[in-house]
Parts: sequence; structure tokens; C-alpha cells
Amino acid sequence: MGTFIFVLSVLVVFHELGHYLAARYFGVTVESFSIGFGPRLLGFKRNGTDFKICLLPVGGYVKMAGMTVVGTPTGDPGELTAKPRWQRLIIIAMGPVFNFVLAIALLTGLYMHRYERAQFLDHEPRIGYVEPGSPAGEAGLMAGDVVRAIDGVPTPTWKDLSMESALVAGRPVDIAFEREGVSRRASIAIPSDEAMRGLGDPGWSERHWVLVGDVLDGSPAEAAGMKDGDYIVSVNGEEIVAVTQAIRAVGASQGRPLSVEVLRDEQRVALEARAARSEEDGAWRVGVRLMQRHDFVDRPLPFGEALERSTVENYGYAGLIFRTLQSLMVGNLSLNSLEGPVGIYQHTKDAASYGLGPLLQLMALISINLGIVNLVPIPVLDGGHILLLLVESMLRRDVSMAVKMRITQVGLLFIMILFGIVMYNDLMRKFFPP
Repeated sequence: MGTFIFVLSVLVVFHELGHYLAARYFGVTVESFSIGFGPRLLGFKRNGTDFKICLLPVGGYVKMAGMTVVGTPTGDPGELTAKPRWQRLIIIAMGPVFNFVLAIALLTGLYMHRYERAQFLDHEPRIGYVEPGSPAGEAGLMAGDVVRAIDGVPTPTWKDLSMESALVAGRPVDIAFEREGVSRRASIAIPSDEAMRGLGDPGWSERHWVLVGDVLDGSPAEAAGMKDGDYIVSVNGEEIVAVTQAIRAVGASQGRPLSVEVLRDEQRVALEARAARSEEDGAWRVGVRLMQRHDFVDRPLPFGEALERSTVENYGYAGLIFRTLQSLMVGNLSLNSLEGPVGIYQHTKDAASYGLGPLLQLMALISINLGIVNLVPIPVLDGGHILLLLVESMLRRDVSMAVKMRITQVGLLFIMILFGIVMYNDLMRKFFPP
């Protein structure tokens, strides 16, 4: 819980800091800078601003003079409404802008310390193995094919393919691929996971090393001489390039002898094993835990390269979020996929368990998400205020307080309904998992 509160506080403080600095720059009186909501727990006052931490540490706000839609502006030059519309627009926009800046800064700092990444993610998505009977197999894809686009969106790298696949999971889409230099098309229904939160297994895989993680005591693998740390090179003469391929080869043996070649200490070793049928589910197994292993880049980046890499990564995050919002609006993505504070807490907890790097990457993603969502033109969000200012600029006059009040009420109702949906989703996943 402490990590979750810290992450959320950093993101909120930086967002509100954007509003605060812009407001102070243009001479707007900032009455309070709050982390959290509810009763004030502690804080201090400086330059007329009450910097405080409140009881509920979820969110925060900056309260500026003249910011409320209730009441009539007094004409005080320090009120927000007394400033030109272009200044008000900048003040409101600086919150999301600071979220984007924070996301880039987080990944830049991380990559200057350590840049760790599986190399295949930046390679073209050339398929190494296709599981027979899978959605990819049913679509006619084969090992060696290069996936060029999904649902009309280009997929130049494996990372792009993974992100786009997650967006279209659960519905049939068109896929463009290349085989031996010839462009082809097919239809594929990439499955979603049971909780409707992400990507199921499409049945394709990149080429990767297949590592023997554990050999069970008394298992056929141990009897054959297999050891932890071996790499599976081939089974019955078939080159092994994916974990699912190795599992399928063992299952297909039906207990017949298996000729297994492994790589051990840079030497190839020939073994013979015989799978045994599991009493639990009847599957044929040799008693090992197989793991994917990839070639990694692992080095610190100089500032310029780290900044460039961070900008590219966050641009990709932003594109994914925009397409997610688009899919929600057109009905291609279920509202069940939305997550709230409970979901974010779980993701934060999981990321923190893997170390500082994954946590900072998650923070960058959430920061980008917070910035973009705040720009959505919904009343009470920054985007709603920006849209209203643009409308007033075109009308060359301010919208009446009564109209602003009604718009705000509609916005609050919408946000409350949306919050109820995400909380319902969170609680259903927590207490009634599929």
C-alpha cells in the first residue's frame, strides 16, 4: 500500500505542480495545493498558498482564486477568471503537459542507469513457431511469415505487434503478412483472456531459447540425464525454437522414446527420454519446467540516447492509450477492461516486486495515461475546461455561470458513473475472479 500511495502521490503532485507554476507565473492567486482530499492532516502556508496533505491520499488538486463556477467573480486581478483566456488555457493545459514531462524524465533517468530490453522486441515480427489448431494456425500463418499490420495498423516490431494484438483481442480482424516476399492477407480472431483485460494466446511465437528451469526429482528427465540450465536444441531431430513447440513434441510422443539434444556449457549433448502420463490430467510429461530465454541488451545509455529512447517509448504508450479510448468509444473494447484504484494498486504491487525498473516503467505509463485522460473533453476534467475556453474564444464572450453550472453537473455525473463502473470491475476481479 505504501508503494501505491507513493506512486499516486508523485503523479498527482507533478500534475498539480504544472497548474501551480503556470498560475503563479501569470499572477493567479493559488489558495491551496492539496495532496489528497478530505480533512487537512498537516501542511504549511507560504506565499498565500496552503500546502497540505489530506486524509484520503487518492488524487489531489490546486485551488485557484476565482476557479469555482459558484458565485460571481469579484474582479480581483489575482482571480483565474480575470486573466486572458489564452493564459487560462495554458494554466489548465500545464497539468497534463507535466505528466508527459514526468513520463519522459522517468524513463530517461532509468535508461541512463540501466537499459535492459529483449532484443527481439525491436526486430520485425517474423514468426518462429505457430501452434497447430491455434487462431494463428487457423488463419494459415506459418513459421517464417512476417506480420506487417493488424486491423490496418502497421506492426514494424514485435513490441508493436504485441500492443496492437492486445487492442483487438476478442474480435475478428484483418491481418496483413508477408511470406517469402509475397504480401498476403487473412482474418484472425485473437483471443482475450478470461478477465477481458488483455491478450490471450494467438498461437504464434518469436524464436527464443528454451531453457530447462527445473528438473523434478525422480522424473523421466532426471533419468535421461537432463540438468537445470540445459537448453533444448531439438527433439526427435526437429529444431526447437519455442516452449510451446517443445511441450507439443513431448505430448505427441505418447510415451515413445524421445531423442533430445541439449546445449550444456556450450557443448551439444544427446539424451534419450521417455515421457510418462500424468495422473492429474493425463498429459505426457518428462518432468521439467521450461522457460523462454532471449538475447538481451543490458547497458546504461548516454543522456541523448536515453532521452530519445524514452521519447519513443512514451510516444508508443500514448498511441496505445489513444487507440484504446477510440476502441472504447466505437464499442470494440468492453467497459469490463477498465480498471480503477484497486487494479492500479495490484499492478503497482506486481511491478514493485520485480524491482525499481518495472515500477518506473509503470509510473511512466500511468503518468502518460493520466495526462491523456485529463485532456478528454469532459466537463470537470482539464480537457473540458480547455474546450469551454475555446468555445468562449470563438463566441468572444464568457458562457454564463448558469450554463457552466449545468455543464459541471453533467460532467460530475458522468465521472461518478465511470468511477462506479471501474470500481465494480475491480471488485469483481478481486473477489469473483473468472
